[in-house]
Parts: sequence; C-alpha cells; structure tokens
Amino acid sequence: MRNLRLVGALVGMLILAAAGCGGDNSGSSGGNASATTAASATTAAAGGGGGEEEIKLTAKDIKWDTTTLDLTSGTSYTVEVTNDDSVEHNFTFEKAGANQDVEGGEDAKVTFTAPAAGSYEFHCKYHPQVMKGTVTVT
Repeated sequence: MRNLRLVGALVGMLILAAAGCGGDNSGSSGGNASATTAASATTAAAGGGGGEEEIKLTAKDIKWDTTTLDLTSGTSYTVEVTNDDSVEHNFTFEKAGANQDVEGGEDAKVTFTAPAAGSYEFHCKYHPQVMKGTVTVT
C-alpha cells in the first residue's frame, strides 16, 4: 500500500512538472492564473505514523502553479511554498487559519488542519486577484 502511494505521488509530481512547462504569461497584468492541475498530497512521514500530508506549491510569474487543492477534512497538511519570483508572496487559506509570507527566491512551510467539507479559496494576500485558487475539502 505504501509503495502504491509513493508511485501515485511520483506520478502526480510528474504531471505537475509537465503542466508547469506551458507558455509564459508574465506580460499579462489582468488575467487569472491558468493552471488548473490539482496538487497532490503525499505522506510526509517516511516511517509511517504522523498522518501529516505535504503539498508543494510554487509561485512563479505572479501566479500559482496549481489553482486547485483537494484536501480531506480533519487531516493535517503542510504546504511548502516555493517562491520562484523576486517579489514577496504569501499563502493564505483563511478557513484553516493558514497565513505564511514567502520572500522572493525562498521557500516557506505552513501547517494547518483541513476544515469541514466544502469549497474555499486560497490566495496570495499581495496579489489576490491573480494568485488565487480553490480548496475542495471532502
């Protein structure tokens, strides 16, 4: 079962990497982020136990590489945000109390527990019109 999860996580990461190879919209100032690939969550604890899930999210060209997060209610998640831009970004998921700044060129992590089932928004508080996405909690 653990090997199946690992294979699934690797396939998800490859899909995300391939989706990130699309065209460059950095000259656009008013559109919304075009990536719609769901972020895959992988078990962070290598030796089993813990039950914490990790999600990798990248900010590049003032947009998220993923605009859809699928979570399970009551599960603990750590979002690792990689900021590939030179400007500061932020990951905010208000319903879960997550709010983490990420300086340009740096990484940061924020941990939270997924709220009750529903559809919510995550965004960058510095660029909320173009850096936003949907969190679906089941």
